[in-house]
Amino acid sequence: MVAFPEKKTLSLFSKFITRTMGLNIREDRLPELVQKVAVASRDFGYDDAEACMLWLMSAPLSREQLETLARSLTIGETYFLRDPQSYRVLEEHVIPKLVNSRRQGGKCLRIWSAGCSSGEEPYSIAILLSRIIPDIDNWNISLLATDINPAALEKARQGVYSQWSFRDAPPWLMEYFRKRKDGRFEIVPRIRRMVLFNYLNLVEDSYPSLVNNTNAIDIIFCRNVLLYFEPAMMQGVITKFHNALLDGGWLFVSPAEIPYREFKGFTCRRFPGALVFSKGNRVEENPATWPEFTAQPAFTANRAVSGSVAAPVLPAFSPATSAIAAIHLPAAAEAAANREYTGAAPTAEKYLEAAGLYGEGRYELAAAKAGESLAAGEDNGSAMELLAKSYANLGRFAEAREYCEKAIAVDKLRAHNHYLLSIILDEQGEQEEAAAALKRALYIDQDFVLAHFALGNLNRQSGRKKESERNFGNALHLLEKRDPHEVLPEADGMTAGRLAEMIRAMA
Repeated sequence: MVAFPEKKTLSLFSKFITRTMGLNIREDRLPELVQKVAVASRDFGYDDAEACMLWLMSAPLSREQLETLARSLTIGETYFLRDPQSYRVLEEHVIPKLVNSRRQGGKCLRIWSAGCSSGEEPYSIAILLSRIIPDIDNWNISLLATDINPAALEKARQGVYSQWSFRDAPPWLMEYFRKRKDGRFEIVPRIRRMVLFNYLNLVEDSYPSLVNNTNAIDIIFCRNVLLYFEPAMMQGVITKFHNALLDGGWLFVSPAEIPYREFKGFTCRRFPGALVFSKGNRVEENPATWPEFTAQPAFTANRAVSGSVAAPVLPAFSPATSAIAAIHLPAAAEAAANREYTGAAPTAEKYLEAAGLYGEGRYELAAAKAGESLAAGEDNGSAMELLAKSYANLGRFAEAREYCEKAIAVDKLRAHNHYLLSIILDEQGEQEEAAAALKRALYIDQDFVLAHFALGNLNRQSGRKKESERNFGNALHLLEKRDPHEVLPEADGMTAGRLAEMIRAMA
């Protein structure tokens, strides 16, 4: 029998878990917490749960300690197409609207499964995308899946599941799996390759961020996660989600975790059996005017999945409802961007205001103010760089690339702009060009940690394992020379120690 800790110790540890992991442990679940910590204590070398709690609270948690606790405390219960009504909203309304709006512009979609557990949710989304978009090979789709539990992430990367993960799933789902000799089911490679799994702590890590690919998101799935957070933590995460989403972007949460008042800056959309939030308080259109939506036992269960897939009938899309509102810079700003750079900077007032807006996640206003900075004759290079970053966070990658290239023309030896260009090129699906930009950044500055890290990521995604390991090794070698608490330049608040932990987990 596990010895129950003193009430004071247990109360302090519960608050400690909330502060570091965001998990809100209700009083009636404290005995369950003790049992789980008792199991984790053995991994830490303790026989007594209370002694282990006191030791864990004595200093900030290391990545290894946090992972061990995450394995013990977080719940990974999920299955494919869980909560089918939400997936039906995604399939019949949200994705068709986005696809329609992007066919004339860049064919790109960015989706984030936050708290993905063992991967059933992001793979379900990937499968739906492959069914909905007939020319999916011509699209640049980013499907990011993150979690705090490394064991769950490793299972997700393997993509192998037991029959229990398919309970209540429609029969056509099995077309996307191959049965193994051990009786389990492995997801087909083309679906597995669509999802990028990464570690991310929703409470402690920075987002939106170009560094961890959480910027300019169209759709965020974060279901059955927020209900474990205390109100202050929940509001912080929701605010970050709001900043990470494009204007008009979509947030899917579980109906059980919704106090609506917490979702400031969102409009609640009600569907039969599902609630979805869209970024923005204005009403884009009345959902009642969308294609008829009726509850069914299994959504679109009769659609063929073999051979060619018929293109779905997409609802009409009005330019007035575009997810990205255009920013028109004054003509004088465009002229300033193209004139010869003299190095003169009469005042940095407008640029500093733009930088402040960017730091607050107000990217449209930051871009507009940076344009005014150019028109006022302020430092062209810095303003162009800020414009590029703002546009990248707005998902306007063509404009981001234009201003990044102009910033590089002003100062070819600023390594960060070559790094920024690589991120933009990667988002545009130009991986080889992105790698070349990173190599230019490293030619200028061999100690540029983020460039080594980004190049390792590119090589990892392309299956170049040895090159990736070498890149990550170079980054770790440089990080070990730094104070772990040092905030890295241009890393959106990430510390040297945090990046080192991420690299070790990925490698």
